[in-house]
Amino acid sequence: MRRSVYVLAAAFTAMLLVAPLASAIGPGGWDRVGVGVPPATSSLNGAVYALNTQNPGVLYAGGNFTSAGGNTNAAHIARWSGTSWSALGTTPLTGDVHAIAYAAGRVYAGGTFLNAGANANADFLAVWDGSAWAPFCNSTVPGPAFTGNVNALQIIGNTLYVGGSFQNGAGLVTADYLVGCDLTSGAASSTVLTDGDFSGSVYALTADSNGTLYAGGGFINVAAIPEADHVAAYDGSWHAMGGGPAVDSFVRSLTASATNVYVGTDSVDVAGIANADHVARWNGTAWSAVGSNSAGTNGWFSTTTTIDALATYGSIVIAAGSFQNANGNAAADGIAYFDGTNWRPIGSNGAGNGPLPAHVVALGLTGGKLYAGGNFTTAGGDSLGRFLAAYALRLPDASIAAGTASPYVGNNVYSATGAGEGRSVTVTRGHSVSSYIRVQNDGLVAASITVKGTGGATGIAAHYYRNGASLTTAVRAGTYVTPILAPQAYVVIQLVVTVARPSAATATITTTIRSQIGIAPDAVRVVVKATG
Repeated sequence: MRRSVYVLAAAFTAMLLVAPLASAIGPGGWDRVGVGVPPATSSLNGAVYALNTQNPGVLYAGGNFTSAGGNTNAAHIARWSGTSWSALGTTPLTGDVHAIAYAAGRVYAGGTFLNAGANANADFLAVWDGSAWAPFCNSTVPGPAFTGNVNALQIIGNTLYVGGSFQNGAGLVTADYLVGCDLTSGAASSTVLTDGDFSGSVYALTADSNGTLYAGGGFINVAAIPEADHVAAYDGSWHAMGGGPAVDSFVRSLTASATNVYVGTDSVDVAGIANADHVARWNGTAWSAVGSNSAGTNGWFSTTTTIDALATYGSIVIAAGSFQNANGNAAADGIAYFDGTNWRPIGSNGAGNGPLPAHVVALGLTGGKLYAGGNFTTAGGDSLGRFLAAYALRLPDASIAAGTASPYVGNNVYSATGAGEGRSVTVTRGHSVSSYIRVQNDGLVAASITVKGTGGATGIAAHYYRNGASLTTAVRAGTYVTPILAPQAYVVIQLVVTVARPSAATATITTTIRSQIGIAPDAVRVVVKATG
C-alpha cells in the first residue's frame, strides 16, 4: 500500500514528549494533530508522505519534516501516541521517509535518506529495533543493499517486500524495483527469474487476505506477461489482473479489504469500464467500478486526477490525491470517501470548498479517526492543521434553534463548551419556553450519539422530549443514546425550560453530545432570563 498503513505496536525508548494534545476541530470538521512549540505553531514543520496506523492508538508519520511537537530528534519519522509526539532515538534521519512498516517490535522505514543512525550501509531502507537505526536486507555485494529510493513496503508472513526506484536490490541482478527480505535472517530474494522482468518503478504495494502481493507502478510486462502492466499480482509467480492490459497508466496507490483490492491510477476506463476512472476494484477475478458520477454515466473523478493514497474502513473506501471539484462538488478537493453507493467529500474548509487545499499523499486510520498527510498548509480552515490532520469517523455536531421557525445556530461549530452555539431566551415567571436541539452525525460511518444535559438554577429547570416522549431522566443522567444515525442524519430533541414563581434571575442550560471515547464532544447552550 502506497505510503500506507501497517501494523505498528511497540514501546520505544526515546520518548521525549514536548507538546500536549490540543484538539481544535475547525468549522470544516478537521482537527489538528497536537501542536508545536510554542503552542501557536503546527506540530509538524514539513510535509507528510507516509502514515502507519493499524495498531489502535498509535500513529507513525514519515516525511520531510525536521521536528514533531517541537522535538528536533523527531526528524522525518515520528510517533504520535494520541496525546503527544516522540522521536525514535536521538539520531534523527537525514532524508525523507516515504514508506513505513512494522513487525515484531521493529519499525521499517523506506525513503530517500542516507546513513540512517550514522551507519554508512543504511541507505534508503533502515530498521528501528527500539534502541537504534540499522541497515536491513542483506546485500550480496559490499555496501548498502539499496542504491535508489524506496517508495513502498509490505509485510506478508515473514517477508518484507520493498518496492522503489532502485535496481539490483540487495545486490541481486534480477531484483530491480522490487525485492523480498526475510524478517528473521535478512536474506534477500527476487520475485522474478530474469533481469529486466521488472521494467519500471514500484510505487505501491498491498496484500489481500489470502496473502497475495499486489504491486503497482510505472512498469509494463512484468515477468514477460503482456497484460501485466502497471499493476500485477504475485503469489510465488506473477499474474496479470484480467485481460487487457486493464490499466494503461501509472498506479500510485493500492489497498485491500479481504479479497477486494482497490487500485488508484492515472487511468480512466479501467478494463474498459466507463465508470472506472482513477479508482477501480479487483475482486480476484474481475474488475468493477467504484461508484460513478451523479448521472451514472462516467467516473466520479476528473480526467486529470491522481490518486496517491487509498484506505478502507469497513465498507467505505477513502481516496486522496490531487483533484479538484470532483463530480462538480466544490468541497471534493484532494480527499473523498465512497460509502458503498456514492462518493462524498470529507468536511470542507469551513466556507464550502475543499478541506485540504494541496496534495494529499498519505492516509491512516486509528482511534476512531482518519488521518491525512501531505503538503497542505491548512486543514478545515485551521492553519495549525498543516501537513497532518484528523477527521473523526463518528463526529457529533449539535445545533440549536429558539423555536420551530428560527434558524439553527452551531451547525459545523464544534465546541465542548457550547461557545458560538447558544441561544438566549426571556421567560416570564410561571411560564415555559421551547428550544430545539439538532443532534447530527457529521462523521463518515453510522453512529449513535449520547446526550447529557446540565445546568439550571432555583426555579428554572430543563425538560427534554423527542416525538412527544420524555427523555428528561436519561438526558440528565447522561444515558440517553440516539438511534443509529447515518452520516449527515440527525434527530431533533425538544428542550422545554420552565420558570417557576419565584425563581433565580438567570440560568444556563448546557446540552452536550458525544459519539465515542477519544473524540471531542460538542455542546449547545440556552441562556435563560426570567422576568415578571
